[in-house]
Amino acid sequence: MSFNDEHAIETYKSLISISTEALKAFQWLNGGAVVALLAYIGQRPELAIPARCALTLFVVGLIAASAAFVTSYLTQLALYNEDIREEKYQGTSHVIWLWATLFIAIVSLACFSLGAFAGVRAFAQIP
Repeated sequence: MSFNDEHAIETYKSLISISTEALKAFQWLNGGAVVALLAYIGQRPELAIPARCALTLFVVGLIAASAAFVTSYLTQLALYNEDIREEKYQGTSHVIWLWATLFIAIVSLACFSLGAFAGVRAFAQIP
Protein backbone atom coordinates (compact mmCIF):
# COMPACT_ATOMS: atom_id res chain seq x y z
CA MET A 1 0.00 0.00 0.00
CA SER A 2 1.39 3.38 -0.99
CA PHE A 3 1.75 6.39 1.26
CA ASN A 4 -1.12 8.13 -0.55
CA ASP A 5 -3.42 5.14 0.02
CA GLU A 6 -2.54 5.02 3.71
CA HIS A 7 -2.98 8.76 4.02
CA ALA A 8 -6.40 8.57 2.34
CA ILE A 9 -7.53 5.79 4.70
CA GLU A 10 -6.34 7.63 7.82
CA THR A 11 -7.94 10.86 6.64
CA TYR A 12 -11.23 9.04 6.05
CA LYS A 13 -11.09 7.49 9.53
CA SER A 14 -10.39 10.87 11.12
CA LEU A 15 -13.30 12.46 9.24
CA ILE A 16 -15.64 9.82 10.62
CA SER A 17 -14.26 10.33 14.13
CA ILE A 18 -14.61 14.12 13.95
CA SER A 19 -18.16 13.80 12.63
CA THR A 20 -19.13 11.40 15.39
CA GLU A 21 -17.76 13.72 18.05
CA ALA A 22 -19.59 16.70 16.53
CA LEU A 23 -22.91 14.83 16.56
CA LYS A 24 -22.29 13.78 20.17
CA ALA A 25 -21.59 17.41 21.04
CA PHE A 26 -24.91 18.47 19.51
CA GLN A 27 -26.67 15.83 21.62
CA TRP A 28 -24.85 16.97 24.75
CA LEU A 29 -25.60 20.64 24.09
CA ASN A 30 -29.31 20.17 23.47
CA GLY A 31 -29.78 17.43 26.06
CA GLY A 32 -27.87 19.37 28.70
CA ALA A 33 -29.92 22.45 27.95
CA VAL A 34 -33.16 20.47 28.41
CA VAL A 35 -32.00 19.12 31.77
CA ALA A 36 -30.74 22.51 32.97
CA LEU A 37 -33.91 24.27 31.90
CA LEU A 38 -36.14 21.68 33.57
CA ALA A 39 -34.09 21.93 36.77
CA TYR A 40 -34.41 25.71 36.74
CA ILE A 41 -38.14 25.55 36.04
CA GLY A 42 -38.46 23.13 38.96
CA GLN A 43 -37.17 25.91 41.24
CA ARG A 44 -39.27 28.63 39.59
CA PRO A 45 -42.47 27.09 38.16
CA GLU A 46 -43.68 30.48 36.91
CA LEU A 47 -41.03 30.16 34.16
CA ALA A 48 -42.68 27.07 32.65
CA ILE A 49 -44.86 28.98 30.19
CA PRO A 50 -42.29 31.63 29.14
CA ALA A 51 -39.60 28.96 28.66
CA ARG A 52 -41.86 26.71 26.57
CA CYS A 53 -40.35 27.86 23.24
CA ALA A 54 -36.77 27.38 24.44
CA LEU A 55 -37.54 23.91 25.79
CA THR A 56 -39.23 22.92 22.54
CA LEU A 57 -36.24 24.09 20.49
CA PHE A 58 -33.81 22.14 22.67
CA VAL A 59 -35.90 18.97 22.39
CA VAL A 60 -36.17 19.34 18.60
CA GLY A 61 -32.40 19.91 18.49
CA LEU A 62 -31.82 16.72 20.50
CA ILE A 63 -34.10 14.75 18.19
CA ALA A 64 -32.33 16.20 15.14
CA ALA A 65 -28.89 15.30 16.51
CA SER A 66 -30.09 11.74 17.10
CA ALA A 67 -31.60 11.58 13.61
CA ALA A 68 -28.27 12.75 12.18
CA PHE A 69 -26.68 9.60 13.60
CA VAL A 70 -29.22 7.52 11.66
CA THR A 71 -28.56 9.34 8.39
CA SER A 72 -24.82 9.12 9.08
CA TYR A 73 -25.16 5.35 9.35
CA LEU A 74 -27.15 5.30 6.11
CA THR A 75 -24.38 7.33 4.44
CA GLN A 76 -21.78 4.76 5.43
CA LEU A 77 -24.04 1.85 4.45
CA ALA A 78 -24.68 3.35 1.00
CA LEU A 79 -20.97 4.06 0.56
CA TYR A 80 -20.14 0.47 1.48
CA ASN A 81 -22.75 -0.92 -0.92
CA GLU A 82 -21.59 1.38 -3.72
CA ASP A 83 -18.03 0.12 -3.25
CA ILE A 84 -18.86 -3.58 -2.93
CA ARG A 85 -21.64 -3.88 -5.51
CA GLU A 86 -20.48 -1.15 -7.91
CA GLU A 87 -22.86 -1.14 -10.93
CA LYS A 88 -25.38 -3.46 -9.25
CA TYR A 89 -26.19 -1.07 -6.39
CA GLN A 90 -29.62 0.50 -6.93
CA GLY A 91 -30.10 2.22 -3.56
CA THR A 92 -29.94 5.84 -2.54
CA SER A 93 -26.58 7.47 -3.23
CA HIS A 94 -24.34 8.16 -0.26
CA VAL A 95 -24.17 11.79 -1.37
CA ILE A 96 -27.88 12.27 -0.69
CA TRP A 97 -27.52 10.76 2.80
CA LEU A 98 -24.43 12.89 3.42
CA TRP A 99 -26.27 16.11 2.57
CA ALA A 100 -29.23 15.00 4.67
CA THR A 101 -26.89 14.40 7.61
CA LEU A 102 -25.26 17.80 7.22
CA PHE A 103 -28.63 19.53 6.99
CA ILE A 104 -30.01 17.75 10.06
CA ALA A 105 -26.84 18.50 12.05
CA ILE A 106 -27.13 22.19 11.14
CA VAL A 107 -30.78 22.12 12.22
CA SER A 108 -29.68 20.68 15.58
CA LEU A 109 -27.11 23.42 16.09
CA ALA A 110 -29.60 26.10 14.98
CA CYS A 111 -32.17 24.77 17.46
CA PHE A 112 -29.65 25.00 20.27
CA SER A 113 -28.72 28.56 19.31
CA LEU A 114 -32.30 29.73 18.92
CA GLY A 115 -33.30 27.91 22.11
CA ALA A 116 -30.56 29.69 24.04
CA PHE A 117 -31.78 33.07 22.80
CA ALA A 118 -35.40 32.13 23.53
CA GLY A 119 -34.43 31.07 27.04
CA VAL A 120 -32.62 34.32 27.73
CA ARG A 121 -35.58 36.28 26.40
CA ALA A 122 -38.01 34.27 28.54
CA PHE A 123 -35.97 34.72 31.70
CA ALA A 124 -35.49 38.44 31.08
CA GLN A 125 -39.28 38.94 31.20
CA ILE A 126 -39.68 37.43 34.69
CA PRO A 127 -38.86 39.69 37.65
